[in-house]
Amino acid sequence: MNEFTAYFIMGVVGAFGVYWCIKFRFVLPLEARTRDLSRSFERFTAFSREALGHSYIPDSVEHYGDITNHYLIKLHKLFPESSMLVFESSEGRWRLIDYLKNFETEPKLMTAYKWGVFDKAAGDSEIVRLENISGGSDAGAAELFRIFDIKAALLCPFMYSGAQAARILLFGGARRDFFDQAEPYLHFIVSQLNAVYKISEKVFASKKDNAQLKSELDAVVRELNMTGSRLIQRAKERKALYEVVTLGAGDEKDVKTGCAAIMNVVARMMDADVVACLLFDEAKNELVVNPGSYGISDDERMLYSLGVSNTASSSVRTFLGRKPFISADAQNDPEVITHYAKLWNVRSLMIVPIALHSRVIGVLRVGSRNKGIFTQDQLEFLSVIADELAILIEMVTLYENLSKTATELAQLNKLKDEFLSTVSHELKTPLTTIKGFVSVILSGEVGPLNEQQLNFLGVVDQSVNRLTHLISNLLDLSRLNSKVEMEFSVVNVKELIKNSVSTMLLKAKEKNIALTSVADKSLPPVHADTRWIIQVLDNLVINAIKYSGPGAKVHVSGHNKGEVVVICVEDNGPGIPLEEQALIFDKFYRCKASASQVPGTGLGLAISKSVVEKHGGKIWLESKPGAGSKFCFALPVDKERGEGRG
Repeated sequence: MNEFTAYFIMGVVGAFGVYWCIKFRFVLPLEARTRDLSRSFERFTAFSREALGHSYIPDSVEHYGDITNHYLIKLHKLFPESSMLVFESSEGRWRLIDYLKNFETEPKLMTAYKWGVFDKAAGDSEIVRLENISGGSDAGAAELFRIFDIKAALLCPFMYSGAQAARILLFGGARRDFFDQAEPYLHFIVSQLNAVYKISEKVFASKKDNAQLKSELDAVVRELNMTGSRLIQRAKERKALYEVVTLGAGDEKDVKTGCAAIMNVVARMMDADVVACLLFDEAKNELVVNPGSYGISDDERMLYSLGVSNTASSSVRTFLGRKPFISADAQNDPEVITHYAKLWNVRSLMIVPIALHSRVIGVLRVGSRNKGIFTQDQLEFLSVIADELAILIEMVTLYENLSKTATELAQLNKLKDEFLSTVSHELKTPLTTIKGFVSVILSGEVGPLNEQQLNFLGVVDQSVNRLTHLISNLLDLSRLNSKVEMEFSVVNVKELIKNSVSTMLLKAKEKNIALTSVADKSLPPVHADTRWIIQVLDNLVINAIKYSGPGAKVHVSGHNKGEVVVICVEDNGPGIPLEEQALIFDKFYRCKASASQVPGTGLGLAISKSVVEKHGGKIWLESKPGAGSKFCFALPVDKERGEGRG
């Protein structure tokens, strides 16, 4: 029994010893570690909660820096033995923009360093641990780390723009035993800063865009306000000027009427008592009052004239110098001739030049019996009126000159037409006689001729033919310009084309040219003068034969285009240069390349154009150099006969 008790006691003591051994060796350290982890977790939780409570979306980079600084201050309280430096990338170097640490010598902010480790870390998204830190080849960086007594560091890149970090937080110290504790905090801070910046980037861009838009909008609003004011003022001016021009010019185009209307409007708008237009008389070398002035009788107007050599006159100075003049009291102003101010009984006075481009044609004087009532704005407005007055005077003067010139030209044109008609008729009679006698001689009826005589008479015969053709063309032009009466009838276009081609076949064979024609089956008739239209078609075919050259092809076609019938004459000749196509229908114009080689008068196409237009049609050219030419003309369909008839 005693032995059992002894063994029992020994077992209890051994178990107790084992328990405390396990407790001291394993349980107590685990409990201590658990308590440390719990305290660390609570501290990290408190830090995170406080940091998150201060987080917000910054609206500028400066506010983003404030958030960064707040995080670092909180972290420095937890790790007071650490040094925290914030660097920012700038043009390939790293500037020190912030720091937290007690130091002996204060470093300078915005100092730039060149350190390859920073460049490498900026492209990485992880925290980089440096066990043995130095400034590398940058002596400035080495000195900076010496000041802060940094032997080891954690490099934390953040504020990413794309794949590269714009800033780096350097968390360092003389020893690295607390880095493991600090690293979770750094991960948290960097994650928060990156998340905030990612959102902030859009805010920054948005704010920048908004600021730019606001600036642009403010500028637009200011411009609109200014423009609105100008438009209102301009509208008032234009309204008055429109009234002036409408009433002043009238149907009679009378300068006196127009000026009188302007003077009345100016007097009404300016509350003026006297408004006068003084125009320069070149014959007298004087400024004289124009009829139609406001507030001045004809007797007073005759008394007022100024030689342009009298520079004591404000009107003369304005005329010569083109500089507007204003006076608050003209009767006591040394720059005004008192006699004329008293003659018109004016106190307030404005004078502006009446100028058209670089030429001054007179001055506009506005006066009031009251002192000091005119302003600079009114002076500027008066200048605008003077510009309009100059235009009106010039317009009326030009109208009078144009009317006079038009009348003279009409008379000359009539004389020209009469002369052409008379001369052409007078020339036709002797030419017919010459042609007849030359034909008789060439026939041998009056005796034999040698070869040279035959050649000479052949040249005479050809020249007579050309001259006869020229006279016929001139007579045709004269008739067309004299509004010749067309003898319209229903014309079958197919027959027209057929007859013209038949007539020209012989000429085409002489030139070794293939002449063909085709017309649409349902080709409606046109309302035309057969004689003139056949002349147009013959002109186009003859030109194609003459200018396309031997071995060429000429094709005449007729097409039904609904409202019109289009007739075309096409060849595969040398074509017409682009620069000459616009001139081809002008009178007497001939293409430069063929003018000396092919005989002609240069009137055929001009006559054709006039004839087609008198029929209410249109003629045109389609040509490419080296690819032939195509002349077409369109004639309206005869509506009464209906479309579709051949």
